[in-house]
Order: sequence, then structure tokens, then C-alpha cells
Amino acid sequence: MCKERLHEIVNEEIDSARENLEWKLTMENGFARMDDEVNRRSQSNQTFTCRCELQTPHCDAVGSTAVVAIVTPDKLVVSNCGDSRAVLCRKGVAIPLSSDHKVIFLHFISREPIKKTVSLT
Repeated sequence: MCKERLHEIVNEEIDSARENLEWKLTMENGFARMDDEVNRRSQSNQTFTCRCELQTPHCDAVGSTAVVAIVTPDKLVVSNCGDSRAVLCRKGVAIPLSSDHKVIFLHFISREPIKKTVSLT
């Protein structure tokens, strides 16, 4: 679901904030909206096709990871969640643009703390 929707949601956030665009807030809002959509869908009666090895859509052992990079004429904006990282390679040297997030178990009990752990690099 995230691969089909996250880029659209982030684009909507950019479009809605066009004149007063604050990248950090825009990316946080986009990722939070995606999280809300996933949460709503997981609580609905829709059926899912789970490709994880456990083959259950309601499994607590699965999660998401995403990296979004936006290139403008004068900026490279990178945002991520989960254990994913963005790296820029310049002349054979890896330059980290983000760091992965290690979520502790308590975050799985309540979804609200997850939003508070979002860090943008």
C-alpha cells in the first residue's frame, strides 16, 4: 500500500503548502497521513494479500520502511522511516543523507509515539 500511495500523499502535501512550503513539516505530514491510511485500512474489513513469510496481514512482526527523496533545482530533500537509509555517492564516497530508525517495542502498543519519533535529516 505504501509504495502505491506515499509519493502521492507527499505530492499532495507539497501542492497544498506550495506558497509556504516548509520541507520538514511537509514531509512529517505526508508520512503521518500515510501512517493514518495504513492504520485505517488495517482496522477495516478489507482483505489483504500478505507477502511476508508469516502470511498473515494482522501480524505484529511486520512493518514498513520507506525513503522519499525530492530533487528541486536548488535542494535535495530526503525523509525516511523504518530501517531504511538514503545514501548519496559522490566520486566513490558514500555520503549518508538519513539514518535508520530503531523503534522500541512500546511504540507498537500505541501508534501515537511513532509520530513523535520521526526525525528528518
